[in-house]
Amino acid sequence: MAVSQRPNPDILTGNDAIVKLNGIAVGFMKSLQVTINNHVERIQAIGYRKPRGLKSLDWQGSASAEFHILRSAQEGVVSINSNDDSRADDLYDILIIDKSTGRRVGLLVGAVQSDGFNLSNNEFSGRSVEFELLDFEPLEAYN
Repeated sequence: MAVSQRPNPDILTGNDAIVKLNGIAVGFMKSLQVTINNHVERIQAIGYRKPRGLKSLDWQGSASAEFHILRSAQEGVVSINSNDDSRADDLYDILIIDKSTGRRVGLLVGAVQSDGFNLSNNEFSGRSVEFELLDFEPLEAYN
């Protein structure tokens, strides 16, 4: 009986992340980029020419990454189905792991904002996905 194996994150290049759905590891990504915007604005007051300080008015974050495209289904790996109306706004947990130490960098929570792929030499070379973030929790390896 053949035993199916999940993709090995040790072979990925760039930033590695484990994607979890309902607490179960479902896939791996590389070339992860996370952007957090705190929307800091000046506090203006009547009678003062210069701002009285700065304050964050809201929070917004996004994350983009490249996924490996699997040629055949593997146990434990689910598709990110953003084309299905009933699944388009599913939330995903993305656990970012430092490849060299195995320590957790942070946990992202977000929904798919955009989804695409690229072709190179007549073969799929990667699937690019951007997430609109609901939350980011820095963990022990974040600095």
